[in-house]
Amino acid sequence: MTDIHSTIADTKNKSVRQEYILYAIIWTVVAIFPLITELREYSYESQFDWHPVLRWWTGMIPLLLLFLLHTHVLIPFLLKKRRNLYYALSVSALLVVIGVATAELDRHHREHFESRGKISSYVEGPQKPMHSGRHLPDSHAGHRPPPHVKHHGLFPFPVIFKIILAVLMLGINVSISLAFNYNREHAARRDLENFRLQEELKYLKQQISPHFFMNVLNNIHEMVEEDVSKSQDMILELSQLMRYVLYESENNTTTLASESKFISSYVGLMRGRYPDDTVKINLNLPEQVSANIYVPPLLFISFIENAFKHGVSYMQETEIDINLSESDGWIQFDCTNTIPVTTLSKSDKGGVGLANVRRRLDLLYGDKYSLQIDEDKRYSVKLIIPSI
Repeated sequence: MTDIHSTIADTKNKSVRQEYILYAIIWTVVAIFPLITELREYSYESQFDWHPVLRWWTGMIPLLLLFLLHTHVLIPFLLKKRRNLYYALSVSALLVVIGVATAELDRHHREHFESRGKISSYVEGPQKPMHSGRHLPDSHAGHRPPPHVKHHGLFPFPVIFKIILAVLMLGINVSISLAFNYNREHAARRDLENFRLQEELKYLKQQISPHFFMNVLNNIHEMVEEDVSKSQDMILELSQLMRYVLYESENNTTTLASESKFISSYVGLMRGRYPDDTVKINLNLPEQVSANIYVPPLLFISFIENAFKHGVSYMQETEIDINLSESDGWIQFDCTNTIPVTTLSKSDKGGVGLANVRRRLDLLYGDKYSLQIDEDKRYSVKLIIPSI
């Protein structure tokens, strides 16, 4: 569970960083907005006026403090914990504080301009310099009117405007925070589900190994009584198969070439047990396979095991056909065997191996695979999967 907890923590930290980066971008745009405005409006003047820029930044300080408090305290400790009443009261109180602070700043600016005898400029606003030949009054000659006394008509009621701006900011803040929080929770659920599926796949693959070895050992046990030297050769071949099963089953994928070689070895092992005149085995595997074609390990062996387990009879001639091919990234596996007269009951066919294969296919491919099983005159399996 340590790995999944670490994965969820990494995903959450990445999402938090992305959220804070977005906030930083937004506040950076807000900060440079007055600079762009002044550069655009006064690009023809010789001197850049920092007064409106500083006044904008000063006016944004209460909003920035409100944002920080709202992001790091109110949202995580009140809103996300569904303490809606406390959240609403806290936001209302902060908006009152913002209104009072804005009123004080506005009063301070008014007193400042009144003390300099420019209250009329503050109320009505001077006209911008014209390039049409009009001359400004002497009191404005030789320098640009201070931007802090300009009136753009955008802020007729500074306090009301600042409160409205604060409400919009809080709304955007809540929207962004909840959106990222939803994505984090969705990602955590997805990681947990993936972890559960991986654990289930691991469990299914662990079941394949003992099931496979049990069948092979039973075959070797029967061969010991008939031919000791042949059973010894089968044990050596089994050791090679065990190495593949033990090591490749730990991986999520293996090359189609490796899986084909494993199937060939297993079928060769089975050929040594049955006489050719009683059991006819046809095996067709791709001669050349691209190196980038991958499949889940031990996916086809359960079908082949069932063919030998349920399709072979010493009382009548039986036949097993195994075909594996690849075309345009799609892999087709066909396995067909005769159904002996003395076959097992239908409920016994397949066993644990086939049930595991079905579940693995569902987990790995969802609805992107095709599995057809026909039990009419011959037992046939047709599986089509995309390469991984």
